[in-house]
Amino acid sequence: MNSDCLSFRLFFITISLIIIFAPCRAADLTDLKSVESWQNVAPGIWSASLGDMQGELCYTQFAAAPPKHDVLNQLSKPKFPFAPGEITCLVTPDNKIMIRIPTGADEKLYGFGLQLDGIKKSRQVMTLNVDHWSKGGGRTHAPVPFYISSRGYGVFFNTARFLKIYNQVGNRKDSPHNPPEVDRNPPSDEKQPGRWQAQPPGDAVEAQISGNGLEVIVFSGDSMLDVVCRYNLYNGGGALPPLWGLGFWHRVHARFSAGQTRDELKQFEDKDFPLDVIGLEPGWMSKSYPCTFEWQKKRFPDPAKFTRELLDKGIRLNLWENPYISKHSRMYEKMYPLSASHMVWLGIVPDYTMPQARRLLTEQHHQDHISIGISGYKIDEVDGYDFWLWPDHATFPSGVSGEAMRQSYGLLMQNMLYNDLFKQNNVRTYGLVRGSNGAASGYPFAIYSDSYSHEQYITGLSTASLGGILWTPEARSAGTPREWLNRMQTVCFSPMAQLNAWSSGKKPWSYGDVTDSVRDVIKLRMRLLPYLYSAFADYHFKGIPPIRAMILEDGFGELEAKFIAGKLDSETNPYARSKIIEKTDQFMFGPSIMVAPFYESQSVKRQVQLPPGNWYDFYTGKFVGNNKTITVTAKDLADCIPLFVKEGAVIPMLTKAVNQTDKAYSHPLEVRFYGKTNGTFTLYEDDGKTFNYDKGQHRTRHLAVSKDQTGQFKLTENITKKDGPAMFGPIENLKIMTK
Repeated sequence: MNSDCLSFRLFFITISLIIIFAPCRAADLTDLKSVESWQNVAPGIWSASLGDMQGELCYTQFAAAPPKHDVLNQLSKPKFPFAPGEITCLVTPDNKIMIRIPTGADEKLYGFGLQLDGIKKSRQVMTLNVDHWSKGGGRTHAPVPFYISSRGYGVFFNTARFLKIYNQVGNRKDSPHNPPEVDRNPPSDEKQPGRWQAQPPGDAVEAQISGNGLEVIVFSGDSMLDVVCRYNLYNGGGALPPLWGLGFWHRVHARFSAGQTRDELKQFEDKDFPLDVIGLEPGWMSKSYPCTFEWQKKRFPDPAKFTRELLDKGIRLNLWENPYISKHSRMYEKMYPLSASHMVWLGIVPDYTMPQARRLLTEQHHQDHISIGISGYKIDEVDGYDFWLWPDHATFPSGVSGEAMRQSYGLLMQNMLYNDLFKQNNVRTYGLVRGSNGAASGYPFAIYSDSYSHEQYITGLSTASLGGILWTPEARSAGTPREWLNRMQTVCFSPMAQLNAWSSGKKPWSYGDVTDSVRDVIKLRMRLLPYLYSAFADYHFKGIPPIRAMILEDGFGELEAKFIAGKLDSETNPYARSKIIEKTDQFMFGPSIMVAPFYESQSVKRQVQLPPGNWYDFYTGKFVGNNKTITVTAKDLADCIPLFVKEGAVIPMLTKAVNQTDKAYSHPLEVRFYGKTNGTFTLYEDDGKTFNYDKGQHRTRHLAVSKDQTGQFKLTENITKKDGPAMFGPIENLKIMTK
């Protein structure tokens, strides 16, 4: 290649990258000692850039959609939560950018993405790196650099760099808030000002990166939930999956053929189990690890016919893939110069910040998959670290660093498939991804994991809700029928109800003793489709997570953790460290239902913390308590999952379960009402399949339950928006649950 061609090629690549992924706002701050100037970019949202942002990747560049300013502008206008000069920053002698954000003495911090070890992150040191999975320390599938404070604000470090965070750890000598010094070994007759602490509480969050610039975005609101909503709205609003995505998913064994898959589908029909999506694992490809993205014709001789057969039955197909391309792929030669210096599993790593690379993949995917009716993807292996993925010093033709590419590769894949493949063709999708990060709120992809602790899976449902990501506690296998039932119940009250049998080959009925109870909970999810779909609409239009942590519920914050003082022991606890026992084993499902699954150590009996307000048993309507701890058993609940409902809850349901979501259209409704005070619910409807809702083609049905003059509860329905199609059928009956 001559020098003129090479120069033109480099110029084209550079210009293309700038157009598609324009860098964050250039820095206008020259003094990094303090941040005195913040831009108010929306009500309750302020942004500041430190250093030189030219060439730095920011997560908001990969957001599914621009900020929803029309919604944000209707919210309250809280003040900036810090005094002038309180937030300081500097460049260290080894050229790290550090920002220091003050915290109060009793301030609690939560968040930082999908953290399976707990929701509270006060007094911890975290390294936020995309990783295969590890418990604690910040390395995780989705280390979203966003935290929420109990004071009612949040902070988003909008950078694709590795980020190290010191949350209230470390004491500056010039701080006026340091606790008094305490002698650890005083004479017995001397009174000390307090208890000696191995880790004296710090008074700030200190974050550092190795890079040229850093954008920081501060969110303020009327509550922690309001802060989370503003974060989601700023990143384009939450995902709105197609209706079929909220049905039941089953991933078949990795080496299943078309015939074996047909046989398994027949068993679902014969045993009366709902099913909406079949997931094909690596064996559908001609080559995998690395991948061709082309059909394995020995197992699937006629993919188009097979896909049509399933669609005719109301079943969608989801395809597993990892992004690393085999030399046997017909894309290989053209993609080779657009890939990284290092390989993964001997497959080349495309640089999807480059339009040419994106176009090669999406054209092949459209021709081989979308054109025959494939509905979505499971994006695997974008979460590895060190020996799983490329090294930090790997180079990419766009000039993006190996570090930033690893932090954002899962986002790039979501961005490309969602925008360039599905949205381009006005077809909605729902899928899975193994790695994600900040500003991902608008992507209809649920994260999954190779860890398999049920308790951690439940915790993940809470932590994911604080960072604009979706998480599925998928079921794979179990040691006992009881464990199987408990896991299946949890997954049916998550963003994606999926059985992943790629290795185990399990079926929902594999544990005969609990088959009926497993069927019952799947069918309950299907009945709740109107309620759940409306919760996802609130996520999209208002930023409210459909499944959310209890700390976002009014009054629960003071109940969610128990402090246990450390006891000195020369061998097991020489620094007398304390610990926090968190309450992360229950969560909110939609606006009104609280879920408290049975799991592991509490497999048949558990305690449930009821927040302030009246709460009722979902199944019977019986009042169960207000601001108290209760005990529930599997026996008393007839092996149903513990569900509790808020005072005044209005819950629209299908009158009976359907086995595919396609049959939910025009299906009549039952409305349940719980409590003794009036209640309302906004039922959302659109076509459930396309993006026409973005053009205003949707409608809402306002349901209100109130007492009439005779003291009886009556239901009124008012269609408040009529610009879209009807989805669900008429209301057949109102069921008053509270006796």
